[in-house]
Amino acid sequence: MKFLVPRVSLIRLLRAVCGEAHPLLRIEASAGCVTLACADIEAGCESTVESEGVCFLRHAKLKRLLQIYFRDAEQSTTIDIVVAPMGIWIGRTHVTRAGLEISLFDNPEIAPRTLLFLEPYVPEEPPPVDLQMNLPLFPACVDDASLDSTQRPSPFS
Repeated sequence: MKFLVPRVSLIRLLRAVCGEAHPLLRIEASAGCVTLACADIEAGCESTVESEGVCFLRHAKLKRLLQIYFRDAEQSTTIDIVVAPMGIWIGRTHVTRAGLEISLFDNPEIAPRTLLFLEPYVPEEPPPVDLQMNLPLFPACVDDASLDSTQRPSPFS
C-alpha cells in the first residue's frame, strides 16, 4: 500500500476520526482517495494512490510516529506513506510492523471493516515517574539570590 496525501488533510482527518474510546484506526487507500475510520467515524480525502490496500494500526502510535516525522522533516505539502509487510514508512521515517502492530490487506474489496482484539482494550498507562528527576535543581542550602547580585568564586580556582 503506497499513497501520497496532503499533509494538512492528513492532520485534519486524524483529529476528526481518532478518539480515545476505540484504539484501532483503519486506513484505506483506493481509487484516488484515502479514508480513515475509527469506531463509527469515517472521513477521507483525495490523494495519489500508487498501490491500493487497507491497514489497521493503533492511532496513538501513528500520531507519535507523525510527530517524529514532522519534527525531523522539512515541511512539505504532501506526505509519502508506504505500508508494507516489513513496516511503515512516512517519508524517510521507518518503523517495523511489529513496533506498530500493523495488519495489512492488499485488496480493499475483501478487507474487513473492523478487527476484533483477542484481549480487551486497556489504555496505556503513563510511565512511572523517576523521583530522582523531581528533586530541585539546587539543594536547600544554596541561597536564592540572583546570579548577578554577588560575585561568587569559581569552584575551579
